Amino acid sequence: MPGVAVRLHVAPGTENGDKNPPRIAARHLFDVAIGHDNLNRGARFKISARLTVINLGNKYALYNFLSTFSGTHYVTPRTVTAQLGFNF
Repeated sequence: MPGVAVRLHVAPGTENGDKNPPRIAARHLFDVAIGHDNLNRGARFKISARLTVINLGNKYALYNFLSTFSGTHYVTPRTVTAQLGFNF
């Protein structure tokens, strides 16, 4: 079938719903965060900054296959978050 991505790999004839249920293919995801809590080096007021990247490699993967209560879910695509803080 053209255009269909297979995310679940089960060897033919090995599936058993009770003792050998189908599993999701293994994957590795990387998250990165960097920040600093006292940018202005002040004693009374402090400025902080943080940059977070979730799913750095932007992998497309299945992580929950047909769960009874929550259904099928995919990994969140790459997300970049920046945060500035003013502490007093």
